[in-house]
Amino acid sequence: MEKYSNTKTNYTGQFLKIAAALVAANFFFGTNVIAVKKISPVFIPPISLGYLRMLFATVVFFLVSFFMKKQEKIKKEDYPSIFFAALTGISLNQILSINGIATTNPIHASLLNMATPIFVSILATLFLKERFGWNKAIGLLLGIAGAWLMIITRANGTSQNPATVLGDAMVLIAAVCYSSYLILIKKIAGRYHFITILKYVFLIGTLCSTPYCIRGFIEISWVSIPLSAYYWLFHVLFLATFLAYLLMNWGVQQWGPSKTGSFVYFQPLFGTLAAIWVLNEELTTLKLVAGSLIVAGVWINSFNARKNTSQ
Repeated sequence: MEKYSNTKTNYTGQFLKIAAALVAANFFFGTNVIAVKKISPVFIPPISLGYLRMLFATVVFFLVSFFMKKQEKIKKEDYPSIFFAALTGISLNQILSINGIATTNPIHASLLNMATPIFVSILATLFLKERFGWNKAIGLLLGIAGAWLMIITRANGTSQNPATVLGDAMVLIAAVCYSSYLILIKKIAGRYHFITILKYVFLIGTLCSTPYCIRGFIEISWVSIPLSAYYWLFHVLFLATFLAYLLMNWGVQQWGPSKTGSFVYFQPLFGTLAAIWVLNEELTTLKLVAGSLIVAGVWINSFNARKNTSQ
C-alpha cells in the first residue's frame, strides 16, 4: 500500500512538473508578441530580430550541451528529420513569426497562434498515422472559421497596431511550420537528449537563414536602441527562445506532440492580456467571437485524446 502511495505521489509530482513547465513555456511564447512589438520594426528589423533569436539560441544550447557533457552524435538515418525540423521549426518559423507579429495586431497574432494544435493533429494523422475522427474534422472547421473571421474583420475597432492580411497569413504559416517541427521531433525524441536535438536544429536553422538574414543583421544600429528596450530584447532572446524551446522540447519528450501542443491554449490568454495591459489594445466583440471559435475548435480537436489519457 505504501509503495502504491509513493508511486502515485511521484506520478502526480512529475505530472505537475511537466504541466508547469509547459504553462511557463507558453507564457513566454504568448507574451513574446508584446516583446517583439516593443523592439521591431522600430529598433531592429523583423528579419534581423528573427536571425538574432536563432543565433543566440544556437550559442546558448551549445554551451549548455558542453557543460552538461551531452556530446551525442546524430545517426545518419535521422539527418533528414533533424534537417527538416530545423528548416520548419527554426528557420521558417522564426522568420515568418517575427515578421507576422511585427506587421499585424498583437491580439490577432496571439489568437491565430492558437491554431497550432489543430495543425499538429492534421500532421500527426498524415505522418504518425493517428486517427482523424469527427472531433478533428469539426475542430478544423471551427478553427478555420475563427481565423477567417478574424482576418476579414481586421479593420474592426481602433488600434495603434492595425492588423494586416499579410501579417496574419505569416503568423498562420509560422504555426504550420512549428507544428511540423513538433511532429518531426517526436519521431526522434526518444533517441537523443532534448539538448542534443535543440543545439543541432538551431545550428542548422541558423545556417539555412544566414544567406537571407546576414546583411540586415550586420546593419543593426545597436547604439540607437534605448536601454529600456533591452529588457524586451532579453525577453525575446532568452525567455521566449532559449527557455521556451527548452521547456517545450522536454514536454514533447515526456508527453508527445499532441498533448504538449494542447498547452497552446495559454498563449492567447497571456498574449491578449499583455496586449491590453502593455499596449492598450482593444479586445473587440468580433475578435472575442473569432477567438472563441478557435478555442472551441482546439478543445473539440483534443477531446478524444484527453478522454483517452484520463483512462
